[in-house]
Amino acid sequence: MTQQGATEKYEDNELVVAIPDLAAVRGALNAISVGWGEEDREERLGLALLPLRNIDAGAAEIRGNHAEVARHVTEARRRTGTDPSGLDLIIGWLREHFSAAYDHWVPTIGKNRVIDPVRGLPYLGGGGEGDPHHLGGYGDPKTRAAANGGSNVEAPLAAQQQQWPARPDEPGQEVRVGVLDTPLYPNPWLAGGYSAAGDHLLSDPAAGEPPLRASAGHATFIAGLILHQAPGAQLIIRPVLNDQAVGKVWDTAKQMVSFIGSGVDILNLSFGCYTADGQPPLVLARAVSLVSAEILLVAAAGNHGNIDELKKDGDIPDDSWAKGLTPRTPVWPAAFDEVIAVGATDGDQLAAFSPKTPWVDMTAPGVNVQSTYIKGKVTLSSPDAPETEEKFSDGFAYWDGTSFAAATVSGAIAAKIRPGRNARQALAILRKTPKNGIGPYDGPGR
Repeated sequence: MTQQGATEKYEDNELVVAIPDLAAVRGALNAISVGWGEEDREERLGLALLPLRNIDAGAAEIRGNHAEVARHVTEARRRTGTDPSGLDLIIGWLREHFSAAYDHWVPTIGKNRVIDPVRGLPYLGGGGEGDPHHLGGYGDPKTRAAANGGSNVEAPLAAQQQQWPARPDEPGQEVRVGVLDTPLYPNPWLAGGYSAAGDHLLSDPAAGEPPLRASAGHATFIAGLILHQAPGAQLIIRPVLNDQAVGKVWDTAKQMVSFIGSGVDILNLSFGCYTADGQPPLVLARAVSLVSAEILLVAAAGNHGNIDELKKDGDIPDDSWAKGLTPRTPVWPAAFDEVIAVGATDGDQLAAFSPKTPWVDMTAPGVNVQSTYIKGKVTLSSPDAPETEEKFSDGFAYWDGTSFAAATVSGAIAAKIRPGRNARQALAILRKTPKNGIGPYDGPGR
């Protein structure tokens, strides 16, 4: 079951534990009547996912017989705007228990957090910034209806994005870029540019079935942007987000380390999660540390740079997941030092939604970006209107967000890789010679 906290979501019956610490943690859990099921070990991460049982009984034991620990955990959680869950109490007790018993040593433990494509605000249900759209500035159904004389229908064909020209073989020839995202819609423009298992591809809905959700096209949009910059590259597609664009850090970390030794040069990570205390998630930290030694990691910096203005204007509900979010909240994995965090520009300035923070490394266009998309009808979401259906007859769309700025940077780096020049050397060249709006971030907070 997913637990909703202030700015964070996590599985409330799962504990991540370092494999060497499993025996000690299981022994301690026995003392508070918490059981467990069979763990999922990932030797490359050195971690195990431990499903817990009797969490409510354990939390009651802590509140009844370890009141001081419960008070400390409760105070810490309420500073973030939430009450502690049973898992919060158990983790807090485990840390206090081991610290007291072993002179401040504590085992490596953490949560299995839920990730999404870097969220668009105030749109709460999809990837990117809001929903994809036909025309720049017409993403909101009401705005588009006004522009079309009151009709919320497909924009005239003459005004839509025309298909991109066929891809040449270079630049990017023999460069491999990993994409961890949603499943991929097999847009014809992408043909020959990616490798994906059959069950990692989206299919058109059968007759009578509802359309795919807008967020399901996130990876397809990402893929087009990378190949537009580096048409000769080969994308390795591995979904970590389902067709509702939701995933878990445990599954993501396992996929990340699976790229070690694969020959992949760059790994694009246009997703993220937040933590209530602002500290990095254990599982992602371990995966980033291992993978970044071999592969260049590029991630979206987040779309919450204007969150205060949105709250002030009433665009963010008081009870939403974002109530504890600020423009300075780190988004993971972008905020890791080992990751190239990419912000979005709007023309010659930083996009309003792009964070103005020290962990941003690069910027690229992120407003009214054009790319490949699902062909056909999709379901769009809006925070203050019913869901609507929109038809993308040509398989292209516009979208806003740092997700897409990150993909553009991944592609630009791939385009500069040559024999004898690796991804980090290509990044250094890109930083020294900005082009087409792609370059180093030198804004506030740096």
